[in-house]
Amino acid sequence: MNINQSKIENLKKKLNKWASQYYDLDKPTVSDAEYDLALRELIELETQYPNFATEDSPTKRVGGHVATHFEKVKHDLPMLSLSNQFTNDDLHKFDNDIKKEVGVNNVRYTVEPKIDGLSMSLIYINGILKQALTRGDGEYGEDVTNNVKTIRSVPLSIDIDIPRFEVRGEVFLSFKNFKQINDLIEDDDEKFVNPRNAAAGSLRNLDSSISAKRNLDMIAYYIPNEVVLKQLNITTQSGVISKLHQLGFQTAKENKACESIEQVIDYINEITQKRDSLPYPIDGIVIKEDETKLYDILGRTSKFPKWATAYKFPPEIAETKLLDIEPNVGRTGKITYVAKLQPVNLGSSIVSSATLHNAEYILENDIRVNDIVKVFKAAEIIPKVMGPILKKRQSDVKIFHPITHCPICNSLLEKQKDEVDQYCTNVSCPARIVQSMIHFTSKRAMNIEDLSERNLQKLYDAKIITTIQDIYNFENKKEIILSNDFKIKDKMFNKILKNINASKKNSLDKLLFALGIRHIGETTAKVLAKTFRTIDNIAQSTMEDLIKINDVGEVVAISIIDFFKNISNQTLIKDLKLLDVNTIYLSNVDESKIDTSNPYYRKTFVITGSFDIPRHEIKKMLEQKFDANVTDSVSKSTNYLIVGEDGGSKIEKASKLGVTIVKDKIWE
Repeated sequence: MNINQSKIENLKKKLNKWASQYYDLDKPTVSDAEYDLALRELIELETQYPNFATEDSPTKRVGGHVATHFEKVKHDLPMLSLSNQFTNDDLHKFDNDIKKEVGVNNVRYTVEPKIDGLSMSLIYINGILKQALTRGDGEYGEDVTNNVKTIRSVPLSIDIDIPRFEVRGEVFLSFKNFKQINDLIEDDDEKFVNPRNAAAGSLRNLDSSISAKRNLDMIAYYIPNEVVLKQLNITTQSGVISKLHQLGFQTAKENKACESIEQVIDYINEITQKRDSLPYPIDGIVIKEDETKLYDILGRTSKFPKWATAYKFPPEIAETKLLDIEPNVGRTGKITYVAKLQPVNLGSSIVSSATLHNAEYILENDIRVNDIVKVFKAAEIIPKVMGPILKKRQSDVKIFHPITHCPICNSLLEKQKDEVDQYCTNVSCPARIVQSMIHFTSKRAMNIEDLSERNLQKLYDAKIITTIQDIYNFENKKEIILSNDFKIKDKMFNKILKNINASKKNSLDKLLFALGIRHIGETTAKVLAKTFRTIDNIAQSTMEDLIKINDVGEVVAISIIDFFKNISNQTLIKDLKLLDVNTIYLSNVDESKIDTSNPYYRKTFVITGSFDIPRHEIKKMLEQKFDANVTDSVSKSTNYLIVGEDGGSKIEKASKLGVTIVKDKIWE
């Protein structure tokens, strides 16, 4: 693996972990600024080296995940994130990209405060509020209807002659109410860190009476269904805001229409100056192209729309003393270093630790123990050490020397050519084993809910669960688990057991990802499973077999072959089969109903324009009827462009690339 591919893989792993901590646990460990900078770096690297970009990248994945406390519901239309901009140059580029795509000299925008809360979708049936869903992972959200009904700024009914009406907005806690809540909590350790965490905790509380006492608020800002917009004769985002206000929804007083990107920048500067005087927390400004008819022409990526973006405020910076540097071991054996800091007040919280990434980062920045260092964060969470303040360096500083042996098992660390990270290669290292089990049981892998990281660590320390196989022998360990102080009672034990048994029925692609094969993300795992169908076929595949697959290059192929050559891994696969864990690909498409001789079979489609049904429904029908791949952007790999009313510039691009244009309803 060359150094650029290594950087991309490292960034993807970090971003996925941070996203899980932020959305799943409400316990983020890095600042918004650090996450944004890392994501920006990944976008730049993937743009520069597209051959290393994969479909499982956080740049193509909506950040965020569904918690386990509420029913999971699929969104009718995906809830996307926003791309981020940090400078005026970034904003000008965003503006120029839109002008170029739609062929105009000037673009009108709406500017809205980016409220730091939780995204929410409200669904009204015949004017009555029937369901409220969090964004969750963008595809599935949490049903928090009972709690949202306690929010006074959310209308329980609206005067609208549309059978199904969806509106989206942000649930938040004002600074005033945040202070009142924290003032009632005597134990400082139990106080909420900031308004967003308090809002999240309030909204996700199973007792709706507690939510009601927290005085949550909601500001509405979006109607996602283009068919509904046409029915309402709305053609602009500013018109959307006016309509929402007319229907009784609370909208932001700071919303403003701007005639150019220069006006946008001027207004951003104005809002930045008075952000601390606003009644609610904001972490940036949202900029949206105003004409809704251009949304389809501009399109979107799998992660965010191209017609909207967010300007993020610069991070806060503080100075503090670096007390120590501690190494940690991950599931792959990778060593990461953590800075232990003299506690410092940064924004609204006290911070005492930060990631230092790897030894090379520490050496390149000449960071030493006892240095006075700069740290930053956007709103909360563990900050990043930017580097030492050399003019404040004292004689008692200690030069950093990378460790040479694993801090857990004392094995000699290795560093592969062209890589920046050190690795413990001892597969029996306790730290690697625990982290591997945590990954195996995670939501994106085998999805064994309630077998938490803390529980796994305790069970491992007690030598009750020391291997992946032990997880599937959980039922046989009931007596010893219930007799120990693991805080796992009979009801929770049965719930975990049910989830373990359910995971046995997962498709092969979930298992492949769970096994933690290096370089195998979710998308590559899905492609491998779909191509080879069984884990035995993958294990027996050759280099030639593997590199024929689009998502598999030589480096990935070698990793797969090496994994299945390993005796321990062969034993693991054999044991999992004996434990009735499925090792076969299970398609969600009824292949018996697919005509494999059809010219559309397993082809790649892009959909553009307006139709009498939502495009996501067309996508679903294409997948079910032809086992097709449906993407958002026209490229050389696109086979067909399906065009509806007002198809836009994608038609021209498709024609230039020789993509076949389809105007018939082939999905029917």
